[in-house]
Amino acid sequence: MRRFGLAFLAAACLWHAAALCVAGDRASAGTSGELAELEWLVAYAPERLALRRQLAAAYEERGLLEEAVAQHLAILVRAPGDEAARGRVDALVAQRMPAWLPKAAEEVAPFACAAFELALRGTADADGTANTYRLLVTREGFAAREGERWDEVHQKALPRIDYGYVWEGGRERWVMKARAHWADAGDSELAQKALRTTLAFYCVAREYLGFDPTVPWGEPVDVWLGNRGRPGARAVGLSLYLYSVKTPREPAEWVRQVAHEYGHVALPGIGGFTETDDPWADGHLGELLFPKWLAESGVPGWIPWSVASWETEAGQERERLLRTVGEGQIDEERLKGKDEAARDYLLGLAVRLEAERGPKELAAVLSRCAQGSAEQFLQAAKEAGSAVE
Repeated sequence: MRRFGLAFLAAACLWHAAALCVAGDRASAGTSGELAELEWLVAYAPERLALRRQLAAAYEERGLLEEAVAQHLAILVRAPGDEAARGRVDALVAQRMPAWLPKAAEEVAPFACAAFELALRGTADADGTANTYRLLVTREGFAAREGERWDEVHQKALPRIDYGYVWEGGRERWVMKARAHWADAGDSELAQKALRTTLAFYCVAREYLGFDPTVPWGEPVDVWLGNRGRPGARAVGLSLYLYSVKTPREPAEWVRQVAHEYGHVALPGIGGFTETDDPWADGHLGELLFPKWLAESGVPGWIPWSVASWETEAGQERERLLRTVGEGQIDEERLKGKDEAARDYLLGLAVRLEAERGPKELAAVLSRCAQGSAEQFLQAAKEAGSAVE
């Protein structure tokens, strides 16, 4: 008994020392030692649900909503009928939709949702294995929370909202990357289509170009479905606006509009074409390339609109632009205009660069266009050794 008691005491001392170390680390980051000890205990005994409840309560007290939700969901994985944990998750989600969710959300989601996979070949392995993105989309049209319902650009409120998450394997969590805002019950299906398509283009831009527009701002991309105005679309900041959404469009036109506006959101702006209907070329580049990359990897059935139909038209437009540029030396004078001819010449150069050198080379050039001019695009291409002499 004495040997057992000494062994137990030694283990307890080691545990306490480790807990103090963790507490010290967390305290230096502004988190109390008590919280750090609870975290250590849960990590040491993950099946002890009472400890998880204590930790979740401690997170709630500190306003750490995502961490609290993660603990309650971990309880539900182990005890699916735990009404207390379910009730707390529902209450927390009613306050604010978490910016991230734990892996368990796919198994015991606190809301109606659907999970999808998207295999893309932009960074395929040598054996051709595609990189698979996982997506989680809510489906119940939440009542928009404070700060989510108000459209600052148009000064109006849209009361319903759906959320889209992308799995971040390195961080072991689902991270919110897009939201769809809508008003009428009849718009719920369209909101789902717009949200899923936006998420698909998010994955494409990230896979082929390495661009994630949500990272610098720490906010998801917002898609706003409006019932007024002329049929069309617009991008402002991290927001995509679809106007007069009850006006029918062909599936290919919906794809084109979302790809165009997401191009404005995700790609570095190249502008100055003030004598055209759109002074920025990045939207056109998005509609030319995002569907192409999605189609070449194989469009999954959960993407609702016909990407293939638009890609047929986009492919024809790329061919036209390549003929405009030709195969000879670059004519810098043709980039100095502000009209459609100058814009098309720039687009042709970008399409030619992507076709000949690949999307990563295009991304390297676009990343050097901080001033957003055609001249800077050309200079960046020269510096990267990408211009075809």
